Amino acid sequence: MIQQHLTDAAGNERLTLRMLLVQQRLGSLTPGAAQPYKALAERMSALGDVPGSLIAKSMALGAENFGGDVASALTAYEQLSADINSMQDRLEQHAAIGPSLLLYQAAGNLVGYMQQACRMLQLAQEIDHSGMLSAARSNLGIAFFLAGDEFQARHHLEQAVASNELGGWVRFSAVALLAEIYASAGDVDKAIPLLRIWSFPEKAAELDGQTLVHFHVLGAEIFAQLGQLEEARAYLDFLEARPSDQLSHDIRCLLAMAHALYHQAEGRSAEAAAMAAEAMALVQAMPRSERTLAPRFWCRAADLASAQGQWEQAYRLLERYRGLEQEKKRDIVAVRRVAAQFQTDASARAIEAAQRDRLTGLGNRERLIAAGDGWIARGLSPRVAMLNVRRFNAINEALGQEVGDAVLQAVADRLSQACIRFDHALAGRVYADRFVLVLAGGQGDDVSLIEALAAEMFATPLDVAGQWVDISAAWGLSHCPAHGTSMHRLMSHAEIALHEGQRNDAGWTIYEAGLVRADPLQLSLISELKRAAQDDEFTLLVQPKFRLSDNAVASFESLIRWNHPSRGLVPPAAFIPFAENTGNIRGITEWVLRRSMRLSAQLRSTGLVSQIAVNVSVHDVGSAAFPGLLASLLQATGARAQDIRLELTEGAVMKDPATVIDRMREINAQGFEWSVDDFGTGQSSLAYLHMLPVSELKIDRCFVRGAASARTTLTLLKAAIDLGRNLGLSTVGEGAETEEEWDLLRQLGCDMAQGWFGARPMPEQALIPWLRNGGRLERS
Repeated sequence: MIQQHLTDAAGNERLTLRMLLVQQRLGSLTPGAAQPYKALAERMSALGDVPGSLIAKSMALGAENFGGDVASALTAYEQLSADINSMQDRLEQHAAIGPSLLLYQAAGNLVGYMQQACRMLQLAQEIDHSGMLSAARSNLGIAFFLAGDEFQARHHLEQAVASNELGGWVRFSAVALLAEIYASAGDVDKAIPLLRIWSFPEKAAELDGQTLVHFHVLGAEIFAQLGQLEEARAYLDFLEARPSDQLSHDIRCLLAMAHALYHQAEGRSAEAAAMAAEAMALVQAMPRSERTLAPRFWCRAADLASAQGQWEQAYRLLERYRGLEQEKKRDIVAVRRVAAQFQTDASARAIEAAQRDRLTGLGNRERLIAAGDGWIARGLSPRVAMLNVRRFNAINEALGQEVGDAVLQAVADRLSQACIRFDHALAGRVYADRFVLVLAGGQGDDVSLIEALAAEMFATPLDVAGQWVDISAAWGLSHCPAHGTSMHRLMSHAEIALHEGQRNDAGWTIYEAGLVRADPLQLSLISELKRAAQDDEFTLLVQPKFRLSDNAVASFESLIRWNHPSRGLVPPAAFIPFAENTGNIRGITEWVLRRSMRLSAQLRSTGLVSQIAVNVSVHDVGSAAFPGLLASLLQATGARAQDIRLELTEGAVMKDPATVIDRMREINAQGFEWSVDDFGTGQSSLAYLHMLPVSELKIDRCFVRGAASARTTLTLLKAAIDLGRNLGLSTVGEGAETEEEWDLLRQLGCDMAQGWFGARPMPEQALIPWLRNGGRLERS
């Protein structure tokens, strides 16, 4: 494959050198490998390929581990480390850091090794590659092993091997180290199966030479000590056939000790003593720290000395072993401290990432609320200015998504620049083209200042991708304490003011209570929503979806009704839209999800159709906490992710496609399926639809009703069904209320239908009896 890539790269020297670098990295590091890497580094540097040159230089230094000047190589690497750590491409940075592990290990610098291993784990997490993550966990295990913390080493290595994501020499390295840990702990019964499976590989050239030799030295020692001389001899023969350049100094020490153990098992004490003396002479001549030797070396040397009656020598060896172990205790503390700091930093990074908008880098709604509430607690009364970019949908459609995203990033830049002018200011993006600027109170005439800033901010066009884009914004303002004493309330009121301004085509609107007096019933209902969820005033209804090929029940959709204690049954249209607009929808969504998951688990346990669809809003999907909520609800209810289909309207997706699609993919990876609801009523393009991780299109009822008698409606309905089929998605016709509509959907190739002709929504308690009674079409 590499040769084919080299052929394809002919004429492109930069790409050719990169392919040669990949080809070189596929081989084992040996003493002779340094020179080819140095040559590649020079040629890449001359071409201006700085990242490639850094990788090649790092690999050349790593090769110094094999008989070279390790101390000088490590110094040279650390001189490169600032440039390596500033590499923009995480994959390239990961590749450049890898060889340093060899140098830190050879130098006995275990803290340095752990720091590099932690950095590689961080990069693997950011790249989100499961194989690299497993390899990084293996590196952590090696770091703990070298420090003498075999318990932590065993934990990380077993975890890495069990993931089944490690392959080739990386997996072999983890297995080899695990075998050594088992042997050191006296757990030979666990080490032997690994030896029998992994020894004498057919494709030894594909494995790391040093690890391969270490592993077979261990096999020779174990079988010699067990008195199984034939097997021990096979390991020694394998080792003696290895090229001498694959035998580092510490391996030669271990190999000499393995020969001594073998001769001792044969009953040849003189030969055993001679080989033990050779092993100790090699230790004295080690060019690096003897602490790199496996602990078992000293114990086995002491065992040989005592077997030959050399008690003083045995005592000295054991004392040396204890001294080294004492030194390692200090290393354990230092290495654990590095690992603990990494975990702390990783937690901080995770929190920071969860509170950042991916597209713009600004804080998201969660970050704004957390920061604002912190300011309120300190007496810094926040002013919340929420803005909406006018004509953004038109810009997105006319110039494309890439330019649309660049416009949002340019708006974010201007907001960030505005924040610099104030002592306490924070900018954020809540979703789509909606941003927030938060200022702490007491900074002059705040309202006038913000209004002047708003007028100035977009007075000049944005320079986006080489073209000028003229934009304006509508603003809504609320301030503490007059409009609320929590950040959540302030943002809700700023959003209400913004909606009022958009409705009246005003550029600037300050919140006042009168803005919501026009509908006091709606306002009072929304104030009671939290209580409604807690007091179980909501009712869950379910409506079946039927497979049109045989009219069998295929799945269900959850619907919500509100049994208000004084107003009676409140339909969703009377409270859901306002709950969405004010950010209060999440509690309702959580209630529906919990009840639906509980019902799905009950259906599955009784052997009935168990897939249930739940409607979610863009506010739910826009929250970084939503995937975690889904996971916790699955655990609490015993439901399966595969049984829960999440429905999001086409219009909701188009409000902020970049953020929504990323979050949908994240949730899809948890096992949940997605459905596009009310398809045909939004503004999605085929490009966006192709990118969505959905498995179902629900065609809006407006295309189903009257399609049999209206040619245009029929054409649109058929086009939507054909589109779903061509994209490999199942299709559902919504609102089918007559037999004629039902039959038409079947004739057009629609997969499923939902509507009163099939079955009306029913209380969740009635579903199982209905299914057990046959679950048939109501009109059949």
